[in-house]
Amino acid sequence: MIIKELNKKQAEVKLYGNIGSWFADGNSFTALLEDCEARGYKDLTIRMHCYGGSVFEGNVMYNAMQRSKLNITIIIDGVAASMGLYVLPAIAEVHIVENGFGMAHRPAAVEGGDADAHLACAKLLQDMENNFLKTLTERTNLTAEDIKAKWFDGKDHWLNADEMIKYGFAKKKIPATAKSIQVLDSEITQELTAESMYNRFAACLDINSDNNKNEIQMKQLLINALGLVGVTAESTDAEIVAAAKKQKEDQATALTNLQAEATAKATATIKTMLDTAKVPEGALRTSYEAVGLAQGVDTLATILGAKSGVVTPMASYIVPEVKTTLDGGAVVTHGAGASAVKQDWNWYQANDPEALAKLPAEQFNALYKAEYGVDPA
Repeated sequence: MIIKELNKKQAEVKLYGNIGSWFADGNSFTALLEDCEARGYKDLTIRMHCYGGSVFEGNVMYNAMQRSKLNITIIIDGVAASMGLYVLPAIAEVHIVENGFGMAHRPAAVEGGDADAHLACAKLLQDMENNFLKTLTERTNLTAEDIKAKWFDGKDHWLNADEMIKYGFAKKKIPATAKSIQVLDSEITQELTAESMYNRFAACLDINSDNNKNEIQMKQLLINALGLVGVTAESTDAEIVAAAKKQKEDQATALTNLQAEATAKATATIKTMLDTAKVPEGALRTSYEAVGLAQGVDTLATILGAKSGVVTPMASYIVPEVKTTLDGGAVVTHGAGASAVKQDWNWYQANDPEALAKLPAEQFNALYKAEYGVDPA
């Protein structure tokens, strides 16, 4: 559902499809109402073309509309069926296009399991039916017995625009939109994902069956995506979560075992290489072992000169740190493990006279004075 701003005080959204699908569940719907209030809108129009859906999500949407501070108007652009019809009493201002429809039926479900599961399902359906009866008696002014006889007989009962107004589901009839329901269906179909398409048409058949089939389908998608074993779409949520956790733990164990196996193979190869190169036990051998494990046996082979037959000393792979300082104008170079080299006047005279002549004046003067005790003339 996307907010379409009409002006600074008015906005419009579409509720097309079925209740409980992506972006049309209780959480998304309540967040949308809160967002509209936060933006400062006063009036909100909800354009509905709904085939029904989840009773539980619909109840959340019903309650959210009742407590909202917005002035909400619902316009039925095409169909308000099943739970789409039962959320209408939350709003006083409901309009329906002249070729629109509503549909009422008794809640139903497909239940599997033992007798206790069937009894629990039956109780849930009875509770849902009682909630619907309470809402419908207040809206239609019919008695509960009248509603049961008229709409709760196990069949789908379609109401045209005039009947929707007669029974109080809509307040007034308005001219049809320029687009027919068939065109609206075509546009919606093009925007739906495969899962939403399934949910939408399943909602036309049986409200609770839709929820059950949708749940099973989503479970199967999850099982296929993760490659879970030992569970099916009929497994409980807890069983599927347990299977996913076990798979993750098994993968982590397998990775640890592979790493341990690779380390063991590398260690054995390194030992063979060092034995072949006749590297004695001690600090040097330990250093070679560390290089082989950290950088790979190919690097160790290069160091050991496996191809050339010449062992390269480890020290040759160590780049000594070099520091330079100035001492009376002379450059003093310090290298790890070596004595300092002082490049003074005499050093330049003996090793690089041309470089002496090219020294910066400040350094040349300092070297000259350090050697002869006076500044150069």
